[in-house]
Amino acid sequence: MSTKTRQILLMVLILGVLFLGGGYGGYRFYRSARQARLVKQARTFLVKANEKKALMCLRRALGYNPNDLEACRLMAAIEESVRSPAALLMRSHVVELNPHSLVDRLALAQTAMMFRDYARATNALEGVAAADKQTVAYHNIAGAVASTLNQIPQAEAHFREAARLDPTNPVPQLNLAVICLHSTNTQEAAEARATLGRIATAQPALRCQALRELLRDAITANQTNTALAFSKQLVQQTNSSFGDRLARLDLLKAIQNPEFSPALAAYQREASTNAAEVYELANWELGRTGPTNTLTWLRTLPQTMRTNQSVALLEAQCQSSMQDWKELQASLDKQRWAELEFMRYAFRTRALRGQDLMGAAKAEWELALKAANNHKQALSMLLALAAQWRWQTEAEEILWTIVDRYPDEKQALQALSQSLLAGGRTRPLLKLFSQELKRSPSDPALKNNVAITALLLDAMEFKPHDLAREAYQSAPTNSSFAGTYAFSLYLQAKNAEALKVMQQVNAKDLQRPATAGYYGLILRAAGDRAKAKTYLDLADKAQVLPEEKKLFDRARAGI
Repeated sequence: MSTKTRQILLMVLILGVLFLGGGYGGYRFYRSARQARLVKQARTFLVKANEKKALMCLRRALGYNPNDLEACRLMAAIEESVRSPAALLMRSHVVELNPHSLVDRLALAQTAMMFRDYARATNALEGVAAADKQTVAYHNIAGAVASTLNQIPQAEAHFREAARLDPTNPVPQLNLAVICLHSTNTQEAAEARATLGRIATAQPALRCQALRELLRDAITANQTNTALAFSKQLVQQTNSSFGDRLARLDLLKAIQNPEFSPALAAYQREASTNAAEVYELANWELGRTGPTNTLTWLRTLPQTMRTNQSVALLEAQCQSSMQDWKELQASLDKQRWAELEFMRYAFRTRALRGQDLMGAAKAEWELALKAANNHKQALSMLLALAAQWRWQTEAEEILWTIVDRYPDEKQALQALSQSLLAGGRTRPLLKLFSQELKRSPSDPALKNNVAITALLLDAMEFKPHDLAREAYQSAPTNSSFAGTYAFSLYLQAKNAEALKVMQQVNAKDLQRPATAGYYGLILRAAGDRAKAKTYLDLADKAQVLPEEKKLFDRARAGI
């Protein structure tokens, strides 16, 4: 090869490397620029109130970068405006990307409340930094969540702290008045009504909220005429919500007022061009008039409205409730649900199972899980459907996935352990507890759980005797730890030591059914048959594992 040829080949090689490198960098730059341009276009469309085109731009932008915070926030806002559960997906994702943001956590809590996902709302608030919890915004929303969950003392504490932090802000004052409105103290309740009345008169921005609370109070007190007056005044306000109209429908229906039917028809016409109002009214009708009437109305909506994500989901819920499986499958085959595609697959699974097409249903459920893409909120939504449809196997499958991928989700861990306990599946319980113990090797409760399940299964490879002792030594007065350790000693034929451990437990705790069984077992081994029977009989009231029941029954039979 000549020198000139070598030089040419070297130049070609260098240019190739430069071209490839520059091409990759150029492609990344193109994607980034295209994404930014799409987000900018989305904002422009939102200013023009064209949510549909804005949504299309944002979906394309997130295709380039699914972790773009601004795109996710804008998506969440649009999805909320049409009451699509996809809003929860977006809000949850934003918090995952930006976990220390107070604004994003409070937004997630409010969105979760909108969809009655109170566990998600509570979790969002629990993750707020300590410093951010000393703010009016946090206490107002935390108080609202607590109030919805009927945790009145906690709600009052939050509202009082918000009022202390900002004494001139009328919102905490209104919230406190609402709490006092339900007081058993007659004078305090009367003062709360007076406060709400003054707010309704003097604070236009808070008038609707004050009237809502006065309306609820009048309904609770069976003051029909007063309630009708407040309801009429409320729906006449320019900033009243569609929910206020539904509250009036509830009142009119309850008292069999002749205005009910004309009002319902009027609200149906009003809602027909607004996806958020369709969502609210359809959910109201589902609870009051049933799925058949609700579906009949939904099918009168314009086709452009029926293809809306949240409306399509409502139709699927109606068809599922009516068990119209073939129609449900046929309608879902023609649709695509974008961010909620995993839910469409879930409803298709429901339709196929309803027709006893189990093989096809299994394949469809696998598609649902794949479409959820291990996203925590998507998995939670699938879990809610599985629980609603009483699909225990599928629910446990999702719980295992959540526990494996999101170890901080303690509610999933608790739900899975309760499901396995209720099903008497001791070996999967041991697997779960041992897995969690590896993550938290110093946790005495997990040591105790691994110890008791391993002892019951004679799984000595987990060193259950050592774990039982360590858990007990960390808290000798804990009746559960004491029961496990005493059982460990009993299995080692150390009955006197086992009895001594149990006798140091509080007498009241010994009567708890789960602890009583082990105490009865040890009393029986120590020869105190009469006392043993008392405690073994108490164990009959406990939810115990099959191995425990066998132990206790055998001990009782020998008395």
